[in-house]
Amino acid sequence: MAAHGTLLRGSMKQIILHIDMNSYFASVEQQANPFLRGKPIGVTGKKHTRSVVAAASTEAKRLGVKTAMSTWEARGICPSLLLVEGDPKKYSDITARFLKIFHAYTPNVEQFSIDEAFLDVTGEAEDFLGAVIMAKSIKEDLRTECGEWITCSIGIAPNKLLAKMASRHQKPDGITVVKEKDIPAFLSLSRLEDVCGIGPRILRRLNALGIYTFAHLQKTSKTTLIQEFKQYGTWLWLVALGEDGEPVEAIDDPPKSMGHSYTVPRDLTSPRDMKRVLLALADRVAWRLRRDGYVAFGVAGHIRYNDFSHAGGSERFHHPIEEGGILARLCWNIIERHRHPDKPVRLIGVTAIMLQPKNAQSSLLSGDQKIQKLFCALDHLQRVFGPRSWTRASLIHTRFKERSSGFHYDHDL
Repeated sequence: MAAHGTLLRGSMKQIILHIDMNSYFASVEQQANPFLRGKPIGVTGKKHTRSVVAAASTEAKRLGVKTAMSTWEARGICPSLLLVEGDPKKYSDITARFLKIFHAYTPNVEQFSIDEAFLDVTGEAEDFLGAVIMAKSIKEDLRTECGEWITCSIGIAPNKLLAKMASRHQKPDGITVVKEKDIPAFLSLSRLEDVCGIGPRILRRLNALGIYTFAHLQKTSKTTLIQEFKQYGTWLWLVALGEDGEPVEAIDDPPKSMGHSYTVPRDLTSPRDMKRVLLALADRVAWRLRRDGYVAFGVAGHIRYNDFSHAGGSERFHHPIEEGGILARLCWNIIERHRHPDKPVRLIGVTAIMLQPKNAQSSLLSGDQKIQKLFCALDHLQRVFGPRSWTRASLIHTRFKERSSGFHYDHDL
């Protein structure tokens, strides 16, 4: 086989961070429930069904439990394993939180999956030392915003390929830096299967060619790889060099909806109590709308009963909405039409839908400038002093306190 030639060609000036959350679903559950902390847990599908381990905590991994392992096999390996039913909404909420943190450092953020993202910090960090300082600051922000049990591993490198490989080297909660001069040594210590894109099938085909390590791949000619893998062979040849021309693609799609829901500490039967919770939630949604420059042309409301059945619906409107009182009133009308009067309610939710960017003609109440000025002043208070800087008189005894876990709202009504 012909030699690969020069290992490094050209100048790599980018600084890319790959941030990978550690044992994500499991660590989120441990943060949310202190009883689970420090214990081997596996996040699964619905209880009482055949399922697999979608995520294992660090403690479970140390005992041999692996992702995608069947629950009965995992229990056989680790009898003390605690199985926890997954909560997608909870994970999406935390993902939104850490993405917001990342965007505070750079607009060049590419979400790669629910628990990982690439950041191009070339301009913001300026050099690798600046990138390390930034990575440590991100970790502190994550700890403050999401909780101490939710950690991440960060890879810092000249491109996405190497950054993603680097983030796997010091798990959990590590930072690995790969500078241009470090690439040959880094690749020599890495496995082919560490590369995102070299799965079991490709690995078997590489092994059949006598390629088991990066050193073997570097000695394989580009022609040989293309003959065996077609266009994929060109990519493999670049992988052997540690090169990757893929840019960080910041996806900035406008949101389609904004919503909040709350599981109450005790079942509600009184419409008055339900309306209070709904109004408090609607004010949160309305604040986010105004803060981000959107108005809603529709609203959706939903409730969950204490038997876990659901009810709710949505409605569209011809006028823009961005005020919590209006959202709450319209949402309650929807819920009231679908609500079973004799069933206790354990969860209430409101969602603003059909969002559009706010323009100069948008108003809160068909041109009510006094109300508009009032909420401009209240929004300024929230930006300066936080979300609890004001409340409605009718909601003085309705408080949604953040849990110690950092998720949704505490049971404090």
